[in-house]
Amino acid sequence: MSIRWKLAIMFISLVFLVMMSTGTFIIVTLRMSEETARAGDLEGRALDIYSTVIEAAFNMPDFDPSDGRDALEALFTQSFSELVSNRIPEGIQAFIISGENFMTLETNADRSTDFYNFMTQQVVITALQGNTDFSAWRSYLDHLGNSYAWFEFAMPVFLDGMTGSDFPDYVIYIRSSAETFNASLRRITQTIGLVSIFALVASSVLSVIFAGSLTQNLLRLNKKIKEFKVGAGANPLTVTAKIANDEIGQLAVSFNNMEENLERGMATLTNEKNKMEIIMYNMSDGVLAYDEGGVLIHSNYACEELLGMENIVSMSMAELFAKIDIDLPEDGSIENMEDAIINIGEKYINTGFNPYKDHSGRILGVIIVFQDITKHMLLDNMRKEFVANVSHEIRTPLTTIKSYTETLLDGAAESEDLRNEFLSVINSEADRMAAIVKDLLELSRFDSKRMEFDYKFTDLAELVSSNVRQHKVSADKLGKEINFTSHVISAHIHVDPERINQVLNNIITNSFRYSGDNAKIDVDIHESGRFYMVYITDNGIGIPREDLRRVFERFYRVDKARSRELGGTGLGLSIAKEIMEAHGGRINVSSELGEGTTMMLRFPKEFS
Repeated sequence: MSIRWKLAIMFISLVFLVMMSTGTFIIVTLRMSEETARAGDLEGRALDIYSTVIEAAFNMPDFDPSDGRDALEALFTQSFSELVSNRIPEGIQAFIISGENFMTLETNADRSTDFYNFMTQQVVITALQGNTDFSAWRSYLDHLGNSYAWFEFAMPVFLDGMTGSDFPDYVIYIRSSAETFNASLRRITQTIGLVSIFALVASSVLSVIFAGSLTQNLLRLNKKIKEFKVGAGANPLTVTAKIANDEIGQLAVSFNNMEENLERGMATLTNEKNKMEIIMYNMSDGVLAYDEGGVLIHSNYACEELLGMENIVSMSMAELFAKIDIDLPEDGSIENMEDAIINIGEKYINTGFNPYKDHSGRILGVIIVFQDITKHMLLDNMRKEFVANVSHEIRTPLTTIKSYTETLLDGAAESEDLRNEFLSVINSEADRMAAIVKDLLELSRFDSKRMEFDYKFTDLAELVSSNVRQHKVSADKLGKEINFTSHVISAHIHVDPERINQVLNNIITNSFRYSGDNAKIDVDIHESGRFYMVYITDNGIGIPREDLRRVFERFYRVDKARSRELGGTGLGLSIAKEIMEAHGGRINVSSELGEGTTMMLRFPKEFS
């Protein structure tokens, strides 16, 4: 192609640049204006949801913050539905997200899709950190793989008296579809394109005339232009790539293709990097990545928290392993490292090693994942301990029954006194086994939610007084000098009286058993706000501080030898705890070794 045509093309390209710059300025201005308008609109709607749904529910006269989240969130549904039907148009989706478990509580969006994983969205993450945030033109894929662009706004909601954590109580997340504006923008872009084509046609005629007058001077520059095509002239040539057919044009086409691929690749890498950062930030597992030389190249905050160490980023892999007591393989190969469970303080942490390789299979480093399995270990230990306790509790009476039965079969049955004594022991041990099985079946019904209750309005004071009278009679029969005192007030509650009587009898019996002679047992009822409180206090042997948190575990005994001597299955307090929780109440214990024990029962006044 001659220099004349090249100059013409350059002139046309200049016109093209001017048109594109003008068009781009118009489009960018429209986008910025739309962003500003949408930001104000979404913020106003979010504030509207806050004032008409959350704040209105929170300030209702019959709502008390101590009622808890469930009571407050039950008030959301009606007001949120009315707000959606009256003031939120189609194309805008609103969500109320719990700051406690990050679940969506209310929304006008379709819940049947898997489109709403908000913990990967930056505005929601920012709101959970206590800050308001707005984002525009963010695209997400729905469950069908279709991409949709949105304007997003999220704001945190803090309610006095609801929680003591640093997280907000709720997050209001609202977004507006950008698809309609995008369609309008495409039409504007098409119009600008048509105008640009007309301008290019006109400039082509003028450029040919102008280039013809400059051809002689431009011919002298032909050599430099050829040199320019293989040098730093790639960027200017990109504008002529679609209309030039010489070597420079071919190079420009190649360059444009390369630039497009690079931009696409960089955009993909940036998106993946952002997603990985969000995932790593929200992971509860600790992650460390080392290169083949043992130098740390990546870590997350959860790792330092799990390991209880600071400045992990400054440690090599060998230094870290020395601190957490992990041995490197003898051959030093990362590939041969095996998963291990380490113990740090009271934590049990599973350590997984995952080497990563390049395309040729050469190991480039290792990713170490630390997972806190303390709860799993504790649950497993509790399960093993429970099985061992059940086996021991049943094996003991079975052994006694078998030994006495064998003695009878060997001839002891001929003596009437000895026979009656042995049969009495066998009967007692059988009763003990029956009591254990009965209590286990009762706990099983609690675990499977099959326990039924016969709720009645009952005077708690009468239940307490009746139990105290019964235990006074028992003490007199046994000749034990126990001073029972009680201070009760009328307290009518809606409960299953037999079950609550079972709880009271269990606790007072324990106080009776472990108080010895000349003991004092005090049973009081107090009224406190929305609850009735029953305090059962004795001056018995007490409970060591380290055993207090375990007294409600099944088969757990503080003094195993004395407990079996005094009778009982070791399941009484576990059953009492289940009964109290089923009634919406609680049971707590406080004690000092050698000073006595106080059991506290809390009954809600309005439980039904």
